[in-house]
Amino acid sequence: MRVALLGPFPGLPPRSPNGDGVLAGVSPAGGVDAVVLALARGLAAQEGVQLSVITAVPGLRQAESMEGAGYRIDRVPYPRGGRLTGQLPVVRNLVAQVEAAAPDIVHAHIAGIYGRAALDSGRPAVVTLHGIIYREMQQSWPIARWPARLRWLADSQLERHVVRRARDIVAISPYVLSQVHARRDARFHLIENPVDGRFLAEAPPPPGADRLLCVGRVIPRKGMLVLIDAFVHVRRARPHATLEIAGEVDSHPAYVAQCRGRVQSLGLDAAVTFSGALPPERIRDRCAACDVFVLASEQETAPVSIAEAMAVGRAVVATDVGGCSAMVADGVTGRIVPSKDAQAFAEAVLGLLGDRSTCAAMGQEARKAAEARFAPGSVARATVALYESILARGEGSTLQPRHRDRGTQ
Repeated sequence: MRVALLGPFPGLPPRSPNGDGVLAGVSPAGGVDAVVLALARGLAAQEGVQLSVITAVPGLRQAESMEGAGYRIDRVPYPRGGRLTGQLPVVRNLVAQVEAAAPDIVHAHIAGIYGRAALDSGRPAVVTLHGIIYREMQQSWPIARWPARLRWLADSQLERHVVRRARDIVAISPYVLSQVHARRDARFHLIENPVDGRFLAEAPPPPGADRLLCVGRVIPRKGMLVLIDAFVHVRRARPHATLEIAGEVDSHPAYVAQCRGRVQSLGLDAAVTFSGALPPERIRDRCAACDVFVLASEQETAPVSIAEAMAVGRAVVATDVGGCSAMVADGVTGRIVPSKDAQAFAEAVLGLLGDRSTCAAMGQEARKAAEARFAPGSVARATVALYESILARGEGSTLQPRHRDRGTQ
């Protein structure tokens, strides 16, 4: 079975010194990039699967190809200003590469340029929804300037266009299903995201040092200010507690400054660390070194960081937004608390730090759940089974004729 996997892919290191074009490895930045990489590795290990990964790269002048670990990587140019034309330039580049790969099935990640390219290819296709763009737009709208709002609107329209056309849609959580359930003529398949296999390696028990870890971009929807306010209460009860925030700090400088200012004004400089974006091996090490993983987001879909922390065997405290409650079983693998409630968040954290046996037991249950749900091999097998069922039906990829592609409704 020839498979084309379309989606964002991690930045690639230089080719090997001997110029053979083979890549030794890649380091994902996180999010969907990490998911696509983990799935590519899982699919490449499945018998009978011949895999091509196709991704679009801003600033690239011409298409280029190279060999990954058991699969081919094709990168195509991602021209600027594409939103004005419905992203047609980059979609055409992606479709051309799909045609060159001649796959039996196309699997796109994100209902944007990759989803549209998969459907426009005319081949059997499935689209995985990783986020609900219009929900993220609603959360960001009040603080966004007009250029950003216009980008949100364009991306939301493209998402709606893809969702309405797709015949087969993978939802990574029940939350995604709840957001697109009105598309009753599509077939929905629940397959959760895989994690990097390194997170499932044996990890030590929680160190018992009152260390909290949050992995996430420092942006408003991640609720970092609420997390900092909650940590104030934690610190008062447990003076040696620390909080590490590992995530990129470049997307929203004003919010980052606000978070740093809040930390300073509360006298927490020595207890709160902003580590910036870290590679996966360091994220795993930080998860293993913490006692409780925390995420106070105001909007999420199915955070990869939660799955990674569970895989390492750490109890999770997260807010009841998006798909978080479907990932974390309240009272079993961690705690789920209301969004924007610093006091409730702090109480949940303190409850775990104050009961080491329960905290460790929840971490063990979290690991068992991660092994069953997020292991790359398990997710890849479920994905291949979906491919086979789609190919067996012998249907096209889209529910609308392509002459209507210029419309978005």
